[in-house]
Amino acid sequence: MSVRAQLSHTQTTIGLHHVGRKKNKEDKNLTKKCEECGSIDLKVDTIRGEVVCNDCGLVIEDQASLNQDDNAGTMWGEHSFNTPTKDESKIKTGSQGNGLGSYIGKPGEAKGKWKILSHLNSQGTKDIHPMAQGTMDAAKDLAGKDNAMKAKKIITLATVPLTGEKDKAVKEVAGNDEVVLPKNSVCRKKTRGGSTKNNERLLALACLRACQERTGKVNIDWPQMVENAGLSLAQVVDAAKVVMKYLNLCEKAEIIEKRADQRTVQLELRNTEIENTILRLKGLLDGLDESLKMRVMDDFKQRLFRLGEPTMTESPFSSENIKASVLCAILFQISCEVFGVEQGRLENIAKAIGRCRNTIKNLLKKLLKKVASGELVDFGVLQKES
Repeated sequence: MSVRAQLSHTQTTIGLHHVGRKKNKEDKNLTKKCEECGSIDLKVDTIRGEVVCNDCGLVIEDQASLNQDDNAGTMWGEHSFNTPTKDESKIKTGSQGNGLGSYIGKPGEAKGKWKILSHLNSQGTKDIHPMAQGTMDAAKDLAGKDNAMKAKKIITLATVPLTGEKDKAVKEVAGNDEVVLPKNSVCRKKTRGGSTKNNERLLALACLRACQERTGKVNIDWPQMVENAGLSLAQVVDAAKVVMKYLNLCEKAEIIEKRADQRTVQLELRNTEIENTILRLKGLLDGLDESLKMRVMDDFKQRLFRLGEPTMTESPFSSENIKASVLCAILFQISCEVFGVEQGRLENIAKAIGRCRNTIKNLLKKLLKKVASGELVDFGVLQKES
């Protein structure tokens, strides 16, 4: 048997061993009642490692859990022979096997290979958590690996139950409040309008949004994102609230780092909004001569620069509390008018940023009126001259 075949055989043996070992535990779970509706019609999903209520769809229990001694390295794929190359996006549970299963063959046939496999196993093998990995994969597919990796710890916490001291610490800070794993609150069965794919996508976006709210560093254009995912923004916002509530408990229990201060987060979010809006507006110029397109965009960006954007307090417009995307729309329209670009008509711009045409038009009138009265200084950004 080749080394590759030996590895494949060993992995298969381990998988069967774990399933067999879990069977008694699963039988016990079947005698439980659903905490939400009281039903005893429960189903064991051995593939996803879950016990699910067939009546209301609540995930009653998760078979895989985080070991209290796990660190980020072992959770995310280090020291695992399940993956031939290191992939930092792989999520591992804290469950460790104590052996590689039985080897079928002649005693001395693969002593060297067996020794290598035993050594790898002694470093601590970790099982891939299906729901956690599915959520991570959904985050990568929807938002790219860079964003997904920023949210990897949050995805892990939201999908894999804590055990031991960590579990105890979270329950202590929660007091009399029930501690519910975000996955169990957000995900529902097909009979309740959900599906595995939709659940993973919703949970992934909820974790990404929670990460963005905590750090401001996740770059996502949310209107476009939810449209691509086939979800509503309201669904994602509600799910993110569930994740944030759990993360706040984890933060108090010192399981996750403290969130960034609000000012830092808001500045990061404004910067992200400006970057995404620039990309949307630039798309309106497709088909133009590249030289003209460059002149329009340079003029537009210079107007932003003169206002000190991105900023929360240092722009002369800061007191007006203008949403970044709307400010970009106003300045972009002026730049297009300077160069006589027809694609920069207000209707097109408003549609590109998902705003009403009159909202942009009326705000521009208001700003020009304040500039004319001397109430506001605009550094020339509202003037139609390059």
